[in-house]
Amino acid sequence: MKGKQAFYRSFLILALCTVGYFYSQSEHVYRPVDKEAITTFNEGVQVGQRAVPFSLTTLKGQVVDLSSLRGQPVILHFFATWCPVCQDEMPSLVKLDKEYRQKGGQFLAINLTNQESSIKDVRAFVQHYRAEFDPLLDTDGEVMETYQVIGIPTTLILDEEGTIVKRYNGVLTEEIIDEIMDIH
Repeated sequence: MKGKQAFYRSFLILALCTVGYFYSQSEHVYRPVDKEAITTFNEGVQVGQRAVPFSLTTLKGQVVDLSSLRGQPVILHFFATWCPVCQDEMPSLVKLDKEYRQKGGQFLAINLTNQESSIKDVRAFVQHYRAEFDPLLDTDGEVMETYQVIGIPTTLILDEEGTIVKRYNGVLTEEIIDEIMDIH
């Protein structure tokens, strides 16, 4: 019995030494922390910060630059056609777009095109709901990543200076839509 225990202990010690040796011989990638990168990572995506500028092409081929909309309140609404919640809230968004434009604001529906089957799906989706807005196409997911959109729908409200005043993750209920209309 004692011989077996000694064998297992010796085997365990040998195994740990072997693992330790190979670990010490492997390359460890050391990357110094860039303090500026850490402090600026969230810049432009949190409430109270100025929105990060971007340019995207719409479904109809027009280029929209967020910076050119300074002086107007803006709603950024991220969506996808396959998202059931996005489908359910689309009639309310069509109404919100119309009312918000009447108040002098801009409604930018940003489609996560990199997650769609085809642009035809986006076109059919917009036509199905008779939306007057021309969705912006985030074909490479860069704007989605910049604004840290981890779930859809996600909506950001910008004031006239381009500062984010509200962020909504999830469905826009009638109460939230009323709140948005009261902001501006």
